[in-house]
Amino acid sequence: LTHMAVGDGGGTLPTPDSKQTRLVHEVWRHTVNRVILDATHQNRIIAELVIPPETGGFWIREIGVFDEHGDLIAVGNTAESYKPTVAEGSGRAQTFRTILTVSSTATVALTVDNTMVMATVDYVDDKLKEHEQSRRHPDASLTAKGFVQLS
Repeated sequence: LTHMAVGDGGGTLPTPDSKQTRLVHEVWRHTVNRVILDATHQNRIIAELVIPPETGGFWIREIGVFDEHGDLIAVGNTAESYKPTVAEGSGRAQTFRTILTVSSTATVALTVDNTMVMATVDYVDDKLKEHEQSRRHPDASLTAKGFVQLS
């Protein structure tokens, strides 16, 4: 699972078909932001796509997940939404997470291009809060390294 794409469905909300080999009308494709195994359901894989604020100017009605050969692995429709650009005065990052239920995750290769991974504000905030509550930043002492507060 290497890429995800969104489409406008050709102007209408499409009905997914198991025989589909492509989206009805693809408008944007990119490498997945991340692919993870669901921590609570062993047979679920979550693929995530982040569309940055500067990308847009199109409607989103369908979504697809593709493998390294460009083959459509999963397809679905999504609530109709318009993805604006910054130039339109309302740019925003938009995140899509697709949950794939498989019979066995042992045969699925999780591939992510780490040169282009984006973090949402919520993700960063959660990680900062987690770090603040951890003991991974102790104060310095005479016998241990750590942080020293300066006046």
